[in-house]
Amino acid sequence: MFVPPFKTLIIALLSFLIFCVTGAVSDEISPYGVCAHVSRHGDHELAEQEFKLMRRAGIGWARTDFDWTTVQPSETGPWDFSMLDATVERAEAAGIEILPILAYDVPWATPAYKHLDAWLEYVRKTVSRYQKQLRYWEVWNEPDLKQFWKEDPNPANYTILLKATYQEIKKIDPDLHVLVGGLSGIPYEYIEGIYKAGGKDFFDIMAVHPYRYPAPPEARSLKDDLDTLRQLMARYGDGDKPIWITEIGWPTHQNSSPLLDDVIRTGLKTAAPNITDWTLGVFDEPGYPVRVNLSDSRLIDMLPGGGQIEHLSIEQIKTLSPKSCQALLMPPEEGFAAGVFDAIETYIRDGGIIIFWQGVPLYYLNRQTDDGGWQQQGANESFRRRLHIGWQAWWTQDGVPKSIGTLKVPEPFQSQIHLPENSIPAERFLTDTALKPGDRFIPLLQASEGNYTGTAAAVFDLDSDMNGAVIVSTLMQDFRGISEERQAMILPRATLIALHSGVERMFWYNFRARENNPYYNEDNFGIIHKDLAPKPAYRAMRTLSRIRPAGSKPLDIDWQSKTVYYPGWTRPDGQTAWAIWTSGTARDVIVEITGEVTDTADYLGKSVDIKKDENAFTISVSETPVYLIGPDTLVPASK
Repeated sequence: MFVPPFKTLIIALLSFLIFCVTGAVSDEISPYGVCAHVSRHGDHELAEQEFKLMRRAGIGWARTDFDWTTVQPSETGPWDFSMLDATVERAEAAGIEILPILAYDVPWATPAYKHLDAWLEYVRKTVSRYQKQLRYWEVWNEPDLKQFWKEDPNPANYTILLKATYQEIKKIDPDLHVLVGGLSGIPYEYIEGIYKAGGKDFFDIMAVHPYRYPAPPEARSLKDDLDTLRQLMARYGDGDKPIWITEIGWPTHQNSSPLLDDVIRTGLKTAAPNITDWTLGVFDEPGYPVRVNLSDSRLIDMLPGGGQIEHLSIEQIKTLSPKSCQALLMPPEEGFAAGVFDAIETYIRDGGIIIFWQGVPLYYLNRQTDDGGWQQQGANESFRRRLHIGWQAWWTQDGVPKSIGTLKVPEPFQSQIHLPENSIPAERFLTDTALKPGDRFIPLLQASEGNYTGTAAAVFDLDSDMNGAVIVSTLMQDFRGISEERQAMILPRATLIALHSGVERMFWYNFRARENNPYYNEDNFGIIHKDLAPKPAYRAMRTLSRIRPAGSKPLDIDWQSKTVYYPGWTRPDGQTAWAIWTSGTARDVIVEITGEVTDTADYLGKSVDIKKDENAFTISVSETPVYLIGPDTLVPASK
């Protein structure tokens, strides 16, 4: 392990102790924020405790709703700012900045953009009341989604509201800052619609919500998406405006579906009744957009008679044999990785069993780009035909229902497959039209409507030119939850990519998880639990804000070499710090360094072993960032 000089070690220890007592938020404006419903019942009662926890983690901002209905419960009744007053007071006491959201409709003034007099009265009363404490105001939340805008989203209509609100706020204080209502994803067409409607002069900050879970930020490149946004803004002469991410996150809900467990277990038993001790291979390519987010113990429970799990990269799948691994579980998606299909086909021909468990198999082709990201394109029908998979849906054949809400289990499997109380709709259906003589099509789940009966899950038991089997479930379910450990790995990576792509503020969604439903994504985004106990991501945030404190400035350097990322920054104390990780396979990387390494840490703050050879260091690089403090320059030798 690299050991820093004794004097430097003492300084670092004292700095850490000061951080633990006071928190990491400096007088500089923090780039770190979270969304927290502290101005609504549920979190409001815990706001004081939540703000203190934010402060300890180095979080400087809390984004919360200043709901119109909260302050004006009825059209003729009194205005009531007591809840917002308490929220602002508690945040100020803890040293947390509030980013308020001005929203939504009230029953007597819906839609708001058609009732501007009433809306602007709410804006005027609210902004005037808090203008000295709150200097930034976000106008609506995700107006590009119908669930928040209520009408069909229309950028021209939103611009009417935005323009009027901006002008009203600037009358109160010209130095107040107005944000576009954080837009879902990065909806380029909607944003361009705001510009075409004349919205350029009526906001100070662009705000977006570039969610991409469960894909990591590198696979569906957050950097490229933000660059595209900046280019769009520049086309309208707006390229210098700040960009804030006012929501982004990765939820940790459970990907549980007992029905799917039953289908896979029954499918394996049907395809290979004589196997009692299974080895299940799981496609698990580092950096791939979709991964199997289930624990090994959960996967073992799916195997008839039990067995073991092996996580396999694309290169390992290319040499996979049914003798050592009887079944292969693909990711829950309708796509597949370029370069793996021929190996899959050979594996099935030799007797292996492959499991597709989300939608139409092999519908999209995912290609890896030179920088390690992934791009998706349509895949032609030949891939499914080569595996003898037939299918149909409403968009491929007349007479096929768009959705059938009630499933049924064929008689031979009714004791093995148990339907849930809340049925999962079937929208894609399997057929035997691609089978060859000797093959069998064995339905596991069916759905009927009128004269139509379709198969939603089946075993393609092959005994022709192929000797294995394909198990398919076409049900579209939510498998986007990730583990708490993976959430903690992604948080600093996503934040660093955003900040080094020119984003000024980054708000993680959200702070405290509601956790009322373990299977619901919205209830499980938080970085602390419902009882305020921290998740690993909280510790990752605390580590990041300590090593890259408020006031840090990105170094103007290249910071990506294919799948290796190495952003660097200058801290307010004058030291330079770096993070390094890979979105690909973990490996040792030689980095060339000038200057002295005074401290190291992993993403959770633990010291990291590195090997020094003159000005080169060997660092074990993986999906978990490693921080190095002190070097003047850092460049991977392979760059």
